[in-house]
Amino acid sequence: MNQSLIESPLLNTDLTKSKMERWVEAQAKGEKIDINVYGKASEKQLKELENVRNLNKELQDQLRDLENTVRIAAIENEAMNPAAEILDSSEDHEFMSANQLDDLYAEEDVAEAKEEEKRRLTKGNASKTVIQQFYKDQCVLVTGGTGFLGKVLLEKLLRSCGDVDTIYVLIRSKKGKDPRVRLHEMLDDLLFFRAHEENPKGIHKVIPIDGDMALPGLGISEEDRKTITSKITIIINAAATVKFDEKLSISTAINVKGTKEVIKLAKECRNLKAITHVSTAFSNTHVDYIEEKFYEPPMSVEALKAVSELDDDLIDAILPTVLGNRPNTYCFTKAIAEEAVRKDGEGMPICIVRPSIVLSTYEEPFRGWTDSIYGPTGLIIGTGTGVLRTMYIDMNKVADMVPVDLTVNAILASAWYTAKNFKENQTSDIPIYNFVSGAQNPCTWGTFVELNRKYGLDIPTIKAVWYYGLTATNNYYMFLFYNFFLHYIPALLIDAYNVLRGRQRVMLKFYSKIMKMTKILFYFSTQQWKFNDEGVKNMWNALSEEDKVVFPFSIGEMSWDRLCEKFLLGLRVYIVKDDLSTLPEARKRWNRLFVFHQMLKFGTFLILVTFTYLLLKPIISVFFS
Repeated sequence: MNQSLIESPLLNTDLTKSKMERWVEAQAKGEKIDINVYGKASEKQLKELENVRNLNKELQDQLRDLENTVRIAAIENEAMNPAAEILDSSEDHEFMSANQLDDLYAEEDVAEAKEEEKRRLTKGNASKTVIQQFYKDQCVLVTGGTGFLGKVLLEKLLRSCGDVDTIYVLIRSKKGKDPRVRLHEMLDDLLFFRAHEENPKGIHKVIPIDGDMALPGLGISEEDRKTITSKITIIINAAATVKFDEKLSISTAINVKGTKEVIKLAKECRNLKAITHVSTAFSNTHVDYIEEKFYEPPMSVEALKAVSELDDDLIDAILPTVLGNRPNTYCFTKAIAEEAVRKDGEGMPICIVRPSIVLSTYEEPFRGWTDSIYGPTGLIIGTGTGVLRTMYIDMNKVADMVPVDLTVNAILASAWYTAKNFKENQTSDIPIYNFVSGAQNPCTWGTFVELNRKYGLDIPTIKAVWYYGLTATNNYYMFLFYNFFLHYIPALLIDAYNVLRGRQRVMLKFYSKIMKMTKILFYFSTQQWKFNDEGVKNMWNALSEEDKVVFPFSIGEMSWDRLCEKFLLGLRVYIVKDDLSTLPEARKRWNRLFVFHQMLKFGTFLILVTFTYLLLKPIISVFFS
């Protein structure tokens, strides 16, 4: 620019004229001068600038989303060819009608409205709900707080019950880390992001208690025991070893002896209001119709203690006889733990919550979060990565599963409901709540697998080793046949190839582990039970409308389609550790795997036809010679 300083518009503006004149004089003399021509911005100007920046950021985000949508659509269009049916909308993608779209948008609107109302009720100056008022200023002891269910429970307490006084968490030292380090590492997890954001001071309310469920007195120091017994008002016993094939001695120590120690501790608490013991809906699978009541235990607590103290080799030898009609040590010991609650908890404000198989989050703190690989989670990961090719499963049986966040809400509500209905010197039956899906909202294994296939094919993982393909059967001998040809033979061939290349043999060992995991699920995937959940429905009906928003646990209102939509995404991100940034490349790889899969099927078919022809050729020649 050749415009002179004398012509500068800054000299004609009152705001900058005097400062600009001083700057021009200094320039003419060759002097350097440090002067802020425009002066300091006002608060109003800064606020307006911030608004403009936020708007600009919002527009940029929207533009980026639009570009991603166009880019992914372009990738999908390029991939739409006869060799890649995964992206062929006529088979794997369903176009929605106007009515279906309206239903979808209506469902999203309802979910968003509920979430907004939930935020209003848990933040700011909004009046607290009845359950929130119950937890206000309370000291809560949580066992099992580092487990899958326990983490979500802690997160919900911190986020939705911000007025709680203190949350004591029983934690043992593990892998060289003391309880405090383990707790802080856990609270840094993504799961707690919303809780920190909405209740920044909440982290200071969580205090670790060094202890161990398997030790006498829970391994708690005398000082910590005095603190607990003087302050604790609510106890949630969610600790358990959920390993189905755990050694009986370990399961007994944690699930049974640990439960007895918790109740013993509770009896010493001077201000106790409620105890919730978390059991399992499958503690009494020896009956077809499971009611919300106590059943005769498979063994007395005292007898189990004696058996568990035998040599492990001897226990393993007699274990099938000991278990009787219970499928594994987990269900067996949880049934006996309920008997311990019945006997030791008499006259106390105590209840039992029996959730069925617990899945990822449905809504909170965000959809699809999980860190558990047990049960159906392992099944879906195996099929989604192409590792699991066959499964012993009855697709027509009901798969009784519940989301972890709804389970947590039911547990928190049960403590309030127990305290509300408890009367001093009460000797009536301890309330039991079967928190299941089959009673109100049943979903078969076939529906569950199909929903996961439907959504999973759109978000394949880059870590998939083969294309999706699950051959399910409810005939155990057919399963053994499929397992031999679809698992054992390919693993043998790959290991043989590795040996020729001088590499380690890993596939046979790998499939041995896969089969060990899936066998645990066989008992539950080929049978079904009917449950009574009247107690759960009564508890739900007792909630205020506000509490139904903040602590939702109505299984009847849950959508399986909505759950599975994010279930697969959660497994991909949180379990498989495959970031969504790999999705375009994963889809290309998925299409290549599809082509190889089809070629292998065609090649296998040709081999079978050729083999059959050679086998029958002598017979055919006799008839046509």
